[in-house]
Amino acid sequence: MMKRFLPFAIFMTFLLSVVVVGHASANAERPSVIQQVTKDATVYGEASMESATMGHVTQGSFVKATLFNEQWTHIQTQQLEGYVATTTLTTVRPDKLIVAKKGGTTLFTYPSPSAQKTGQLYENSTINVYGTAPGGWSFVQYGHETGYVATNTLKKATITKKRVNAVNGAVLHVTASPSGEVIGTIANQTIVQHYATFAGWAYVEAGEQQGYIKASEMADLKILDNKVYNKGVTVAKGAKKRVALTFDDGPDVKVTPQILAILKKYDVKATFFMVGKNVSRNPATVEKVYESGHEIGNHTWNHPKLTTLTKVNVKQEVDRTSNAIYAAIGQYPTVFRPPYGATSEQVRTVMTMPSILWSVDTLDWKHRNADKILAYVKASVKDGSIILMHDIHQSTANGLENVILYLQQQGYELVTVSEILQ
Repeated sequence: MMKRFLPFAIFMTFLLSVVVVGHASANAERPSVIQQVTKDATVYGEASMESATMGHVTQGSFVKATLFNEQWTHIQTQQLEGYVATTTLTTVRPDKLIVAKKGGTTLFTYPSPSAQKTGQLYENSTINVYGTAPGGWSFVQYGHETGYVATNTLKKATITKKRVNAVNGAVLHVTASPSGEVIGTIANQTIVQHYATFAGWAYVEAGEQQGYIKASEMADLKILDNKVYNKGVTVAKGAKKRVALTFDDGPDVKVTPQILAILKKYDVKATFFMVGKNVSRNPATVEKVYESGHEIGNHTWNHPKLTTLTKVNVKQEVDRTSNAIYAAIGQYPTVFRPPYGATSEQVRTVMTMPSILWSVDTLDWKHRNADKILAYVKASVKDGSIILMHDIHQSTANGLENVILYLQQQGYELVTVSEILQ
């Protein structure tokens, strides 16, 4: 009897192993993120209420979460692992803070000094902070490590802009160590946001890329004052030509996302000069622009002709817009474009940012014709050009793809304004 059923038993064992491995592989391909528990939830051993209960997670706690399906999410804490209903979790956007305490700070499994210690975070390391717990604790992540640290050991980062200065690009690591997991490379000459440096490693962000690179592979940006620029720096002989795409008057809830999708398709970065009242109306769209790695500039609050205003009113127009942008993305703009290109010595005395004009005007606001946009670009573009368009017209979105294709076919690299001025 055993000999008769052995092959079938082996087959069933193999089939079961394939199913289990298949599930494991599917889960492994899905990224793990930190989420917060929105209400007390039961943790099950499998993605089913019929399976064994593993324990409970309480409202407000943080977990490593991997989406299993629409109904279930796999979670992991220091002491517990299993499945909870997906509806009991919410994604939290972290703040980036610096470890300020001399000698570093200790990472605990729970928000208590008597909890188990799981590691030590070094002074000046940059960490993701997802939220706070009673008693002066913060839930944080450094690399793949998570836990609680005393909130008073942290401080807000002073963010500066730097430029990658490594011929082959800067290798990006999860942690500040040559043995840290490699997660990509940031291309040479890319402008990055620099948070802090320790032990020769700098934490940086460039669009969706974030992590540690060698501090020696960064250089300071040239300080730009309140001068007026209508074109960028031309490149050295033999280097790749550059142009900057710029979009004014948005963000627009309909057109701007279309433009973002096209820019992403061709791996292009641009600069968006935003009108403050539109920023205030559409903060989620501003956030999408920022998170996509594009540069955001100030284009005043109401789009007035600044040369007709008093210095006080000019300052109000600019400052109100800068504050709205900061409220949306946590960063102030570093470039400015005067509406209609109208500026003067009086206007510039109010500015602490460079005023960016343009060298190629597509007149997209006037003709509203997708084909004419490309015609104007072809007629005038050259190395260092700053191209003016508007992300509030559907015709501009319709014509953008052909503009990008033409420029790339002509050998141009498409960069932000801050990059083309360096």
